[in-house]
Amino acid sequence: MSWAARFGGARATARRYFAALVPLAGLCELAAHHHFAERAPRFEAWAAVDEPVNRLRQAGDLLVVAPRWAEPMARRKLGDQDMLLADLARPDVDRYRTAIELSILGQRAPELAGWRELGREKVGKFELRRLENPRPLPVTFDFVGALGPEQVSVQMVGPGVTPCPWAAQAPVLAPGRGGHPTFPARRFACPLGELFNVGVTVIADQDFLPRRCIWAHPPAWGELKIRYRKVDLGEVIAGHGGMDWMIERELHGAPIRLTVKVDGQTVGEAIHRDGQGWARFEFGLGAHAHARGAEVEFAVSSPNYQNRHFCFEANTR
Repeated sequence: MSWAARFGGARATARRYFAALVPLAGLCELAAHHHFAERAPRFEAWAAVDEPVNRLRQAGDLLVVAPRWAEPMARRKLGDQDMLLADLARPDVDRYRTAIELSILGQRAPELAGWRELGREKVGKFELRRLENPRPLPVTFDFVGALGPEQVSVQMVGPGVTPCPWAAQAPVLAPGRGGHPTFPARRFACPLGELFNVGVTVIADQDFLPRRCIWAHPPAWGELKIRYRKVDLGEVIAGHGGMDWMIERELHGAPIRLTVKVDGQTVGEAIHRDGQGWARFEFGLGAHAHARGAEVEFAVSSPNYQNRHFCFEANTR
């Protein structure tokens, strides 16, 4: 075969290979496009949401990040002033009238399903939507936020009465993973040991979501009583109770009883059992509804106090 024929054959073969590579390159380009389009934004990119969030957000708006695992990135960039602990570790979303949903990857926050869209804005890989709650349940009084010596007294009542004095600068206790949650410097300190205090902390529920609540470990005997003075009531007292899931998931602890009284009269009782997780309760107030300056008492007890790391939140609506 002549040199020209061999050269012509090689050129024909090269053209065939090149023709085959064109669609392959197109497929690679399409795959790369999808990869980078569906890739979560890098941390530096979160700076782009600062201005639109502050512009769209109004007083009282809840800021929700979807998916939830991206929340630490948003908090690191936006700061604590835009993402308050009370909102991040919220008991539910019922109390909020409006919210800003900050989403990536086309995700939506399940807890905001059914909320009415008021507006939206696209910023790079981020989408912001302002939403309105169709059935808000405004809070008249938040017992977690009001915990303090101005309105509250705490005691353990059994064979005797043990007062739990208020400590404004107690040592902060944070034992780490597997132990109790962080005990803040401001808390009611009962003299029976570090577990027996009443303060605002955060636990992880069955979905490992943070929940801000009042630490209320039951005593070895009798009841732990948390008494609020001068409370303006709504129509119900509602809330949630539970334990850190690392404790509760073992499923072998004793039940915990939470009794709620208004002006000395029992209005409701909730029994928490291991495995229930962050469980809701609600008690109608009957004749006490809309009372002004009422006394509200929460009593916590258990037939076996061992590892009963109970924490609850409550409000009146």
